[in-house]
Amino acid sequence: MAIATPTPTFTSPSTNGTTYPQTPASSTSAPANSGIALNVTQLRLMHHYTTITATTLAHNREAEEVFATTLVELAFDHPYLLHAAFAITALHMYHLKDPNSPLKLEYWILAERHHDAGLNVFQSMVTDIDSSNFKPVLLFANILFPYSCVASVTAGKDLEHAFESVLSNLYLTRRTRPMVSSFYTEMKESELGRMVPDDVRDIDWEAELPVDTELVQLRKFAEVVHHVYPPDIVDAYGYAIHVLEQIFVVAGNNSKPPSDALPKLWIHFVSDRYMELLSERQPGSLIIFAHFAVMLHRSEHYWFMLGVAEQILKIADALVPNEWKSWLDWPKQQIHGISTPELTPSGPST
Repeated sequence: MAIATPTPTFTSPSTNGTTYPQTPASSTSAPANSGIALNVTQLRLMHHYTTITATTLAHNREAEEVFATTLVELAFDHPYLLHAAFAITALHMYHLKDPNSPLKLEYWILAERHHDAGLNVFQSMVTDIDSSNFKPVLLFANILFPYSCVASVTAGKDLEHAFESVLSNLYLTRRTRPMVSSFYTEMKESELGRMVPDDVRDIDWEAELPVDTELVQLRKFAEVVHHVYPPDIVDAYGYAIHVLEQIFVVAGNNSKPPSDALPKLWIHFVSDRYMELLSERQPGSLIIFAHFAVMLHRSEHYWFMLGVAEQILKIADALVPNEWKSWLDWPKQQIHGISTPELTPSGPST
């Protein structure tokens, strides 16, 4: 199956004229005349990945074994996967460092370099997915999401830059769907099947939604826009809301917090038209997006999800016109714990 290659979108900080400390930038170490150089930086990354980072990517012990062992074994023969593992590990070490640590920026730069290298190698090595490479390709796609989440939050506090980073993350995540869907059955039957969380297994997307869900206000919003917008926009918003309601119902039926895979389904399933409307910063798309952020907020037991919901809500609050802002009350209450008066949100005027 021919695939569309994800392309790097994040900007690395400038390194011109910068002098770095010996750790972690010092990449090789060897006694004089030994003839053998050791790449200590990469050894450090691999050690941290197998002992710490891999466990944070998994939803249970069985999945930990896949990330810590299976992925590494495959990565030795597929350099793009090795770069991806190094990238998420460097980003994890960046996350763990004290804000004042001189090494914090070093790990950020190291993460971006390995991320970009992984994408470039992937583009040059992989043109089709088949039985010989679907495992490393799917693992590669899996690691892209947590990396992109952290990178989008860390990219900058400027609103314009933040929105573009979040949007880039969504498009990158959507481009991995063909990689997953074409070999999903084979993946579930292989050792990689242990990576699939219980809350995304066998979801009945045709099931009738309960009369009452948490997204009751969003249902009212759908009724309002039905009388305002042309059919293509109404359909795009309606389907995005329907899928989001399904995901909230699935999450509500589980005693554990949602896995990172559950909200990712919404990113995969919303229509191209919805994504166009979001990229155009249409108020309706941003209101739906803010409700989606609530699900991300409930997944913050993953370190790489921290701050993503807050960033999305901040973007929506800044871009949604004042006459629409009351539709953001529920996401604000859920994410920030802010109580708002019980008012009926107003819709757009025709």
